[in-house]
Amino acid sequence: MQQLITGANLTLSCPQFVLKVKTILPSDIGLDMTAYLLNSQGKVRGDADMIFYGQKQTLNRSIELIETTNDRSYVSQFNINTQLLDLDINKFAVCATVDSQGALNTIQDIEIELWEKGQLTATAIVKSAEKKEKALILGEVYRYKDQWKFRFVNQGFNGGLKPLSEYFGVEISDQPISPVLDTLPKTPSVPQPKINLNKITLDKRNSQISLQKQDQDFGEIKINLNWNQRPQQTQSGGFFKKLLNQNQGIDLDLGCLFEMKNGHKSVIQALGSQFGDFDSFPFIKLSADDRTGALKEGEWLRINGKQWQQIHRVVLFAFIYEGVPNWAETDAVVTIYVPDQPPIEVRLSEGQPLGMCGIVELVNKGGSIQVQRHVLYVRGHRELDQAFGFGMRWVAGSK
Repeated sequence: MQQLITGANLTLSCPQFVLKVKTILPSDIGLDMTAYLLNSQGKVRGDADMIFYGQKQTLNRSIELIETTNDRSYVSQFNINTQLLDLDINKFAVCATVDSQGALNTIQDIEIELWEKGQLTATAIVKSAEKKEKALILGEVYRYKDQWKFRFVNQGFNGGLKPLSEYFGVEISDQPISPVLDTLPKTPSVPQPKINLNKITLDKRNSQISLQKQDQDFGEIKINLNWNQRPQQTQSGGFFKKLLNQNQGIDLDLGCLFEMKNGHKSVIQALGSQFGDFDSFPFIKLSADDRTGALKEGEWLRINGKQWQQIHRVVLFAFIYEGVPNWAETDAVVTIYVPDQPPIEVRLSEGQPLGMCGIVELVNKGGSIQVQRHVLYVRGHRELDQAFGFGMRWVAGSK
């Protein structure tokens, strides 16, 4: 294994590899990871060339970003396949930005790991105490004589995520976040910014937001459930072995209760193979069931926003199908993506020893989407139904 110093580079041995970034964060500090695909002028070609919390992969999956935070231990992972990069991409830069008023010297040292063919081949350390900037260019992967190489850059950058992104040529929206997000119809005389770096976290203090239609169409509404797939286990088992049901892992599932405008009520979930349909009734579809934690992107639920006028409300829930109900250890997060709106994030960080959580309710209010955080922990489906007043009959089911 090679230890890289600032400016050092190495030739990558294979087209597919992983870059991991690790650190420990204070309770009031967050870290945003970004990657910028750059042409020969060192600029992005458009908004699709920026990877960040609102856009975690390229269209052809040449770069994918996965982030987890567990008990302030932060791990970010970039899965990279250089064979899929377009020929006019000569380099991409991997960066980190503190998302609060603090600077990089408020977090612990940052460790970078390069993994090839499942083996740790190189590491690099950023001494955070020496960094007074808010942003940092950690490293870059670049093409040199038909080979791809990695360089440890370790270069501080004054300013936060917005000036860093603009430095690489990204057009950034200046639209502020407000309790109600009103998106005006696009017109030729009013240029629309490409990227909105705002993100919304719903918590106990800020629990509701309303999203307005654009051109009478919300488009594809995507909901993602992701979690700490498998906490590190001790050699002898002990606490974590019990936590994960003899190392078999927790099966954490995403689903929803829904009520249509015509009064029809039902459920979308993997249990009972109730996956729904996107293009026809009920216009809600569960895309995947991650039974083992092996899916890197977690689970996705899609709502056809073109048919939002037919939907009265949707209650998003997660439940632990297998394993001990310990929500704090899952570090689960639900993110709601609505086109042309900042991503909305809800974390299940509190947790109770109950198997199900009613997370968010999406309500049709005069055509808008009212997003209401609940994070209500209950024993099971009947109790969830009662809490939200659906009044359906429930029987035991299995996958």
